[in-house]
Amino acid sequence: MSTRSCIPAFVLIAALALSGCGEDHGFKPQPQPPQRIYPYLFNPYLVVDALRTAYERRDTVEIKTLYDDAYQGTSIDQTDPAPTVVLFTKSDEVVHVANLAHNPAVHVSILTVPSLTRTSDPGDPPGWAIIENPINSLEVSDLVQDNQLDVAHTTETFKFIPHAPDATSPTDTTWKIIRWIEARN
Repeated sequence: MSTRSCIPAFVLIAALALSGCGEDHGFKPQPQPPQRIYPYLFNPYLVVDALRTAYERRDTVEIKTLYDDAYQGTSIDQTDPAPTVVLFTKSDEVVHVANLAHNPAVHVSILTVPSLTRTSDPGDPPGWAIIENPINSLEVSDLVQDNQLDVAHTTETFKFIPHAPDATSPTDTTWKIIRWIEARN
């Protein structure tokens, strides 16, 4: 047998092996699972990260998952002789983000503090967690107006509540924002 007759047979066998004779043997690239935009809410730090991303993306669906149904937000302006107190609910926060989403001219930017510290308050129910001043800068601006959080004169206190067991979490516990207290001095 000459070498010439072996080469075509080898090429034919190799071609059949690579082609799979029309069957799928897993040589096709498998589709990649979609990338997660938001972290799992395993701890309060990740809730802050998800809040930043959801607020910048104007994502009301994610905003709804970050706040507990019993959420109470409080904004206190102590710069006036008569301090002003404004209260917010979960639905108020969702409507606010929805309003941002309806105006494409609005620019939203949040920078969080690189290292956050988690504490607790003995006056809170057991298991609650606190992160103070997680926001380094917050800007909401459009073509007419630029609103920025005065970080130097504002104290932001976020309180978180654990939800366990939670079937959506591999750790069986997720966290949500239960209180947000903003005080301007």
